Amino acid sequence: MSTSSRVFKSSTFLLAIQLFQRSLGLISTLILARLLVPEDFGIVAMVAIALQFFETLADAGNKHYIIQKSEVTDQDLNTAWTMNLAIKTVMATLIIVVAPLISEYLGAPELTMALSIAALAMPLGALRNPILMLMARELNYRPVFVLSIWQKAVSFIVVVVFALIHPSYWAIIAGDLVAAIVMAIGSYFIHAYKPALTLQKIGAQWHFSKWLILRGVVGFTRSQIDNLIVSKLFGTGQLGGYHLIRELATFPALSVIIPGSEPLQAAIAERKNHSEQLAYRIRLSLFMMVTLLTPLTIFMAAYSEQIVNVFLGPQWGDFEELLRPFALFFFTFCLFALVSDAFVATGQVRALFIFDLVSTTIIVGFLLSLEDITLSTMAWARGWLAVLTTLALLLILQSRTHFNLARLGAISVLVLAPSLFAWLVTEIVRLSFFPATALISLILSGLLFSGLVTILLMAIAASSRPHIDEIAHLWDQGTTILKTLYERIHR
Repeated sequence: MSTSSRVFKSSTFLLAIQLFQRSLGLISTLILARLLVPEDFGIVAMVAIALQFFETLADAGNKHYIIQKSEVTDQDLNTAWTMNLAIKTVMATLIIVVAPLISEYLGAPELTMALSIAALAMPLGALRNPILMLMARELNYRPVFVLSIWQKAVSFIVVVVFALIHPSYWAIIAGDLVAAIVMAIGSYFIHAYKPALTLQKIGAQWHFSKWLILRGVVGFTRSQIDNLIVSKLFGTGQLGGYHLIRELATFPALSVIIPGSEPLQAAIAERKNHSEQLAYRIRLSLFMMVTLLTPLTIFMAAYSEQIVNVFLGPQWGDFEELLRPFALFFFTFCLFALVSDAFVATGQVRALFIFDLVSTTIIVGFLLSLEDITLSTMAWARGWLAVLTTLALLLILQSRTHFNLARLGAISVLVLAPSLFAWLVTEIVRLSFFPATALISLILSGLLFSGLVTILLMAIAASSRPHIDEIAHLWDQGTTILKTLYERIHR
């Protein structure tokens, strides 16, 4: 099987995994949004920010190290597993120690216990079988698919039952703990591999990972600086609304797009020593991402009011205007992740860290210099800063790999134009014929928009694939997958 076929097949499995997981996650969010108050989501946001910081410190990039290695031994896997478990155990202990200080600084006494309990998910998650990293390297995601179904199903039941019995932020924390336990235990049913405690290969792994850890700290600062500012200036309730809308906007990214694009990193890494093939794979991967992101971003920005009303409820109406700038953030969030993976896959981790350090310093300085800040101002500033940061990183990647950014921009117009046209037609029809009910209007708008986009993109692809290699490649792979699915269904 060719690399492209394996990438598409792996992406399909990852997509199925994430669709199932996040669909249940979305349902639980809908339930919680109607049971909990903004202050509860504010506590959840504070816990998430603090845990993400310590998770960043604990992330030694073991999975990335395993993926980019030409050959992987048991010593590599065991060292990666031992490093991960040791670091995350230390970090969890540190969280418990400093939780009272964090709680006092943020002015939320209930945060102490919440942080201490939530921190246990770190070492529990680190216990998972390291063979999962090798499966990712080999683009074998079928076994993980089944495990992920069990993980999310059990976690979903816990969250919903807990929230119905005792509506509070503890429902979310309990769900995260259960998810970590199910994944850890279930990973050993997937494969009989038994890891052993060893640091035999720590030198080689640390040489690769140190830049990822430093970059992670810088990346955390860049990604969470707006949440930190909001938490200090606006209080728990406003932070809860801001954080929830941002999570809603990035929901497709974290649930489907970024995990589904994971095989692209392995595919890029396979050709890192072949300049022309590397450039083509990077450009093709970016074009795939743009093709998926553009219609989603336009729809999210155009129908932000209905999306917030339907998914979260009318009680969150005060925050609905934030979804438009966060749609912009969503687009660049996904694209930036893929460009960063291209740097990591080609071994340019140090260069990526330097870029992150410089760009984060600029972002933090700009946001802190804003006067008369409102939640809307913060969201728009965050969105446009993400655009500029992503564009700068693309230019650096272009200078290092010559993937032809100009060509990428040109063929991306073939996605942008039909997406805008589809939105224009949908809006005209919506205003003239659709009912005022938010749910029905959103469903009909979504069906019409997605149908128009699909038809237009298919028509453009059919007519342009003889002339554009990237479109021809995607057409052939997509056709192959559809034929395979059809044959299996009618077997």
